Amino acid sequence: MIYCIDKAVRLAEVCAPEQGVFLHEQLARVKCAAHQLWDEASGFYISGSARQISAASQIWLVLADVGDAAHQLNVMTNLLQSPPSIGMNTPYLRHHFIAALLKCGLRERAVAEIKAYWGAMVDDGADTFWELFDPQRPDFSPYGSKLINSYCHAWSCTPAWFIRQFGL
Repeated sequence: MIYCIDKAVRLAEVCAPEQGVFLHEQLARVKCAAHQLWDEASGFYISGSARQISAASQIWLVLADVGDAAHQLNVMTNLLQSPPSIGMNTPYLRHHFIAALLKCGLRERAVAEIKAYWGAMVDDGADTFWELFDPQRPDFSPYGSKLINSYCHAWSCTPAWFIRQFGL
């Protein structure tokens, strides 16, 4: 939500300046609320009474520009060193993970992650990029059967965009 409000602020500045002030105020409010989820001891944002830690939450809060650059780098470094049990199993989230690494200046690690993740698909015989892929669980499917997974999926091709956009 924070990420989307930030983008809406930018659009409003161009298309509807009268809405920009309101959206900017809302953006400040939700960013402030996000800081309340920060757990200094774990080095992660934690949500809910179960104190859930997910890779996706960390990635989205970095991309939403919560905290300063040093804090965002700390979040990504911690995510790399101590991945939470709720990890990543789709190229969609891996795309945003790569974007967060690049945002934090971790270019070499981003390239290594692209090679390790999408390269593992190629090593497994992919000639297109798949909708779902977990190198640790090759039969993973949220649909109940790997046969239902898409084996040529648009959101999986983002390494080609990163290569062109960032010269990786």
